[in-house]
Amino acid sequence: MKSIKIRTPSEQVADHLRDEILARTWIDTLPGEGWLARELAVGRDTVKAAVQHLELQGLLESQGIGRSRRIVLPKNARSQSLHVKILLYEMDDAGADYIVQLRHQLELAEHSVSYASKTLFDLRHSAAQVEKFVRENPADAWIVLAGGRSVLEWFSQSGIPAFALFGRMQSFRIAGAGPDKAPAFRELANRLVDLGHRKIVMMVREERRKPNVGRLEQLFLDELKARGISVGAYNLPDWDDTPQGFQKRLDSLFRVTPPTALFLDTSTLFYAAQHYLAHHPNQELRKVSLFCSDYHPAFEWCKPSVACFNYDIKPVIRHAVLWVNKLSLGQNHHRQLSVKVTFVDGQTISEVQ
Repeated sequence: MKSIKIRTPSEQVADHLRDEILARTWIDTLPGEGWLARELAVGRDTVKAAVQHLELQGLLESQGIGRSRRIVLPKNARSQSLHVKILLYEMDDAGADYIVQLRHQLELAEHSVSYASKTLFDLRHSAAQVEKFVRENPADAWIVLAGGRSVLEWFSQSGIPAFALFGRMQSFRIAGAGPDKAPAFRELANRLVDLGHRKIVMMVREERRKPNVGRLEQLFLDELKARGISVGAYNLPDWDDTPQGFQKRLDSLFRVTPPTALFLDTSTLFYAAQHYLAHHPNQELRKVSLFCSDYHPAFEWCKPSVACFNYDIKPVIRHAVLWVNKLSLGQNHHRQLSVKVTFVDGQTISEVQ
């Protein structure tokens, strides 16, 4: 039996206003919230929520407090439901809170959403493999999670509508959103040096190292160098991007020149490194400082508190949904949104013992 979709009052008002806009009842601006509330015999809060929903869909644009919202519907445009595929980094990402929220918001906007049957990890972050897979599995729009440089470069040149959800999108003509981590990277580098760390190692996934070092990773290394630390391959080691490869690299690091601080760029690597050090025969390694650049809700449950970067994910989700909705109206913009990042100085980093 087909499930019944219950519409809230604000969603019903939004549907009505959308129909009126598409029918050209209003041309340039939408009437004020007070007038609409009286005309539709609903509460003003209901109208406000409905109007915000239409702003998210790209049909309306705020012109400031006290001014009527501008209708931005192109001539002869008609919104349509799109088939959106999400190309995950790895399959476990399907359960991430922000991915679940994103899918829910897109489905509320009546788009069809599915996860690609293969992930970037499955496709080895290869632009050639991604191209073959995408062309064999067509969709109206693609949302690419944490894509590497070569993959996002291909999407930007392919003519296939795509949105970069995080990843190395800079310098490419592709819509996207993610955190602006540069100031936080500088703050972290200086914090570690101030705590006496000189042997700092960044363990980052392959797409952040290849085909060349990522902008943020290079910024971090440059900041260390500016503080008098000699940097090289030791600080950003290469490793086989598998669980076995990660363990092997940790073995080699702590066998020869043990680092005093480890930088992990995903929560998966953070927990793997934490587990490795907690069960290492050398109990001194439990004093190694750990930092994660990828916030995870589970960190809220951790004591000692986890040193990490944090930011508001909601604007990122809104930007992605707005891009899909504008695309459904025939508008494929390439704007990239950066959100502010906070450095959380947790208890997993401390002075060198």
